[in-house]
Amino acid sequence: MEINYNIISLIDILGLVQGVFLGLILVVESKRIKPKLFLGLFLLAYSAELLNSILGDLNILEFKPSLLYLPLDFRYLTIPLFYLYIKRIFNSPLTKKKNLLILLPGIIEFLFFAILFVLNLDTKLRIHNSEKFSDGIFLFAILSYPYSIYYAILTIKFINKQKKNVEDYYSNTEGKLLTWAKGVMVFLLFFILIIISTIFVEGKFYTDYMYPFISSVNVIFIFWIGISGLRQPKLFVSKNSITKKENIESSFNENSKNKSIINKTYYKKLIELMVGEKMFLEPNLSLADVSIKLKIPQRNLSELIREESDKNFNQFVNYYRVEEAKKLLLDSSNNHLNMLGIAFDSGFSSKATFYSVFKRHTSKTPTSFKNNNLT
Repeated sequence: MEINYNIISLIDILGLVQGVFLGLILVVESKRIKPKLFLGLFLLAYSAELLNSILGDLNILEFKPSLLYLPLDFRYLTIPLFYLYIKRIFNSPLTKKKNLLILLPGIIEFLFFAILFVLNLDTKLRIHNSEKFSDGIFLFAILSYPYSIYYAILTIKFINKQKKNVEDYYSNTEGKLLTWAKGVMVFLLFFILIIISTIFVEGKFYTDYMYPFISSVNVIFIFWIGISGLRQPKLFVSKNSITKKENIESSFNENSKNKSIINKTYYKKLIELMVGEKMFLEPNLSLADVSIKLKIPQRNLSELIREESDKNFNQFVNYYRVEEAKKLLLDSSNNHLNMLGIAFDSGFSSKATFYSVFKRHTSKTPTSFKNNNLT
């Protein structure tokens, strides 16, 4: 099979165009949600790297050697940018100094190739034909892989660590656990392993099949990141934030000698919010909402729920939603409602979440529960 580089280049051009387009939209969106700036820059950097492949595949560099060393290699920049995006989307930004240290290798890489790019053509070709220089560039590229792998693993570990905080803050975790972001890192780790394997194993399999496959997947991958990023809200999972001081009950003091009595009092108020006011019916109910209602700090409220119910906030609220769903399922006056209707009327935001939470609490699906209890 003779590879058609024009087809691969067209696929890469499609990936480049949509990556730049989605990246710029995310940068503009960062005026509203600041973390999206880092995701936009990640997408722009990742997509821009395709241009070097396009120039090589179309043999443009042979006709335009002045384009040699176009500073669009961002091996040391892409995954660190994604890591900084994840830190900020979880409301856990690093200091400017730490941001700079993480991005410094990528900045140095860009400046190095930018200097090479502006050299006159004769000097550039002489450097390019130097065996020692080629070996140095190769080593520089190889070292970028462990650097990228390190930040990819760091990103995955950080997302996993935030799962507890998300469940302590939100009653509805749908779209807030960033499973898509973990998928991005897993894909890039797999992608890096493929690239490393091509260094040691060469053959027609890679040129005839793997390169077209990677180019095609890249188009889908770039689109997936862009759309997921545009839909992703910023998460407020820090329990250090509290309601305004003037709204906090002065009697709520965790160092108080009467802490046990105070806890019981506030827990009773909390139960009243769930049973009496049915606050759990609000699909996007958060710890902050309840904190404002009870006029106590979020951290204290989270600890109160854990101490009194042995549940996190998500489990606590969903317990009442499941109990409400049970009543609705067994009430014959609700026979006109389908499962989606039952889900919405119980405070769930989707049928998928309803089924997942209901089965976790009862070990049965809603349909199975209804059939078993009506026979």
